[in-house]
Amino acid sequence: MLISFVFPFAYNNAKADTTQYPRLNQITFISYNGNDLNGIEAFTSGAISMYTFPIPPNKITSLPSNYSTYIMPIAFYDVLLNPLNTSFGFNPFMFQPVRYAMNYIVDRSYFVDNFLGGYGTPTYGPYAGEFEGLMTSNASAPYIDIHYNLTYANQTIYNTLIKHGAQYINGKWYYNGKPITIYFFVRTDTIVRQEYAKFLESQLQQLGFTIQEVSGNLQKQNTVIYGSDPHNSTWNIAVESWSGGYSYYDYGKPIEFLAPLFGAVPATSNISLTFGAYDDSMYETPDLFNTVSKLDAISLQLYSTQFNTSKQYYNLLNQLVSLGINDSIRVFVAQSQIPIYGSSILQGVLPSVYYGNILNTPNYMTMSTPTGITTIGVRYLSQGSMNPGLGFTDAYSVGLVYSLIYPLSEAGPNGYSVPTGVILKVVNESNVSNIPVPTDAITFNTSTLQVQYVEPNTTAELSIIANFAPLMNNDKFADNQSITLADIINIYLEAQKMLSPNSSISDPAVESFYSFAMYPSVIGFKIINSTTIQIWGDVKFFDPLYAAETLLGNFLPLGGYSPAEFFPWQEYSAMNWVVSHGLAAWDKPTATKKGIDWLSIVSPKDVGYMMQALNNYSSTGYIPQDLMEVQKLSGFNLVNETEAVQGYKNLINFINKYGNAFVSDGPFILTSYSVTSGGAVVVRNPNFNLSLPSVVFQIPMLYTLNFQVPSIVGAGQTLTGQVLQTPDGSKVTTPAPNVIVYAQLVNSNGEVVRVYNVTTNSNGQFSFTLPSGLNGKYYLRIFTYTYQNIMMDPTVYTLLVVPSITTTTTSTPPSTSTTTTTSTPPSTSTTTTTSTTTSTTSTTTTTSTPPSTSTTTPPPSSSTVTIVVAVVVVIIVIVAAVLLIRRR
Repeated sequence: MLISFVFPFAYNNAKADTTQYPRLNQITFISYNGNDLNGIEAFTSGAISMYTFPIPPNKITSLPSNYSTYIMPIAFYDVLLNPLNTSFGFNPFMFQPVRYAMNYIVDRSYFVDNFLGGYGTPTYGPYAGEFEGLMTSNASAPYIDIHYNLTYANQTIYNTLIKHGAQYINGKWYYNGKPITIYFFVRTDTIVRQEYAKFLESQLQQLGFTIQEVSGNLQKQNTVIYGSDPHNSTWNIAVESWSGGYSYYDYGKPIEFLAPLFGAVPATSNISLTFGAYDDSMYETPDLFNTVSKLDAISLQLYSTQFNTSKQYYNLLNQLVSLGINDSIRVFVAQSQIPIYGSSILQGVLPSVYYGNILNTPNYMTMSTPTGITTIGVRYLSQGSMNPGLGFTDAYSVGLVYSLIYPLSEAGPNGYSVPTGVILKVVNESNVSNIPVPTDAITFNTSTLQVQYVEPNTTAELSIIANFAPLMNNDKFADNQSITLADIINIYLEAQKMLSPNSSISDPAVESFYSFAMYPSVIGFKIINSTTIQIWGDVKFFDPLYAAETLLGNFLPLGGYSPAEFFPWQEYSAMNWVVSHGLAAWDKPTATKKGIDWLSIVSPKDVGYMMQALNNYSSTGYIPQDLMEVQKLSGFNLVNETEAVQGYKNLINFINKYGNAFVSDGPFILTSYSVTSGGAVVVRNPNFNLSLPSVVFQIPMLYTLNFQVPSIVGAGQTLTGQVLQTPDGSKVTTPAPNVIVYAQLVNSNGEVVRVYNVTTNSNGQFSFTLPSGLNGKYYLRIFTYTYQNIMMDPTVYTLLVVPSITTTTTSTPPSTSTTTTTSTPPSTSTTTTTSTTTSTTSTTTTTSTPPSTSTTTPPPSSSTVTIVVAVVVVIIVIVAAVLLIRRR
């Protein structure tokens, strides 16, 4: 699909309104340490104003009489498979056909209906309900008939394992005389994942595997799975859940899910290492190494914006999605839309499609109570670590952190991000590198670790100007230091040092995560004045303003999985000292390998190390050499010794007062944090005087599709339906006019035979007319959205079509009454895509016959599918950022 864009080449966002934010003076967070039912009980009793972790309503016995309901794409579920030849036993998932067969075992509809209580969207790809799911719908169409089919999975697994020397004896799998044991990591602190794991265990046992549980919370999962070499760490399978919202250009999500590039995939390519730290190429089948290398190559093209048009961009994205589904290292299950409940006393709550988390910066700014204080319940304060190198990998840390930071881009329900706190201007752009970079522009040489001028005759694809005056003039750090250009430029310098193999603060996992270091995305920069810099880089995008945001993001890349990179340069110096002295590491894999801490700026131990550095640096007036070199080459006074010492003193005073080193620029200040007591307190930052664009404060609209399909339809027949709408957090539902209804008619071979693109009338009604000449089974996948709301609930209907019959209308539109009092989310339980035949049984006692299950129609082949991209032209103003997802 091709997108055309109309937009200004400069975007200015200073103060969007005169409202004083944040509206609350204090928030107390109480951790319930994974006990969700205790959290809901506390909410019901009135002890807290909200419990922020989603719990399926069928697990909740009571709620207070007056509460509000908020629905968002709050958790994405998948099943992670270890694809390596492991040292701890025969691993059936090292073979792609076995991994792919898991698609027919996970039973997505059963998961949504029974474990999410119906509040979710089944998916077999990395997208569920966002706009990029629509844009890659041709890539996922060939897999539309994937459904629960244990017989097909069983036959595929049998054929594969027998071929590779396994034996099936009396209903059990063996290899070299030993049972084939699957080590299943089970999250015992989550209701949904623990119960679903039991279901999957029963399916695998039915297929003849021996199951060994490895249980624990996210901290243990970070160590056992993400922090260890999967060749040696004892796990084969785990149910994952991720936090992260919808953004328009969301190519980061499939890159992270499918390719090793970001260090989140347990496989090694010819570009990236397993989890960013381990070379496991020798333990991979040749087809696995070849596929993940292709996935990384495509991902690198996307991440480095090596495309000129939207058509090229979406072709790459479709290839990535198709290869990833087929490879099946991650088998995708569903996107949950489980409600979050809030007290009626807590006003101004902003459910966010963009964040997918009720705890987000806009929400922290708009929430209010009559007293100005509130208490919120969280599942955990943290299950990871907080640092701007490679921390904030867990959703719990990030949920708290969003109260303490002010991101440089935000978006509303349409997913299009806009700059905040900075004025961006595109100076020049080109599809080729032909924009001259002046010889007085500055760059950091990662080989020599030196700040220097760019080489003569250097060229770039993009030049932008970034003016940080709105941020600098209306905000300060939590320790009362002013935000200066020295702090901003230092982030670029820190990132370059982290990415250099020659640096004392670098390691492979960090280098893998910030993979743009593999190409010169930032070529150079120049200081214009005390608030403004010009940046040159090799970044291009068919939306120039998005290209500008991308280049600025590459200049200021730190934060891990959260945009929490704005800390005083003195704090970065202290963290560098801790890492370079081997006392802690930026990332979990390195920390595990070295037996040291995963650096956290709220850990008393790590903060104690930082205090040693701060005291030493304060006594000497230390200024980093690279920052001094920028000052020398630019001719601008960025910092002097007096200012440096004062900054160190401010940081030391803050840490002595509050016991943590989270000194950022957000609406709140962290005044108390204790893992032991399970509590944290944030208070209003008195120096915060910023707002956000009005689009960020808009309430998402939930669209419900009312569309019934009879058991048999005729070719040429007209089908009608209706779309209803409910403002998120409201109980009032009305017909939805002017909603785009986009549908694909897919045949049983996974080929798109017709595309519909219609708009609902004033009563929310729409209709499709089937082509003449159809005969057989087809699938109709329907997306509903508007340019203001991109949260979709794509629904698949099975059509049994016979040659043309006389009746032309088979589905009467529902009543067009204007108001109801329901708050039900978009339904996903009205559709079935399964096709079953008469069940058969057999008895198996030797290796000659695979184990028996119910018989169903064989699904389509799992071979890689050729992508054909349909063309739809949309004209709209779009700017967006790639959101990374966090582990839950």
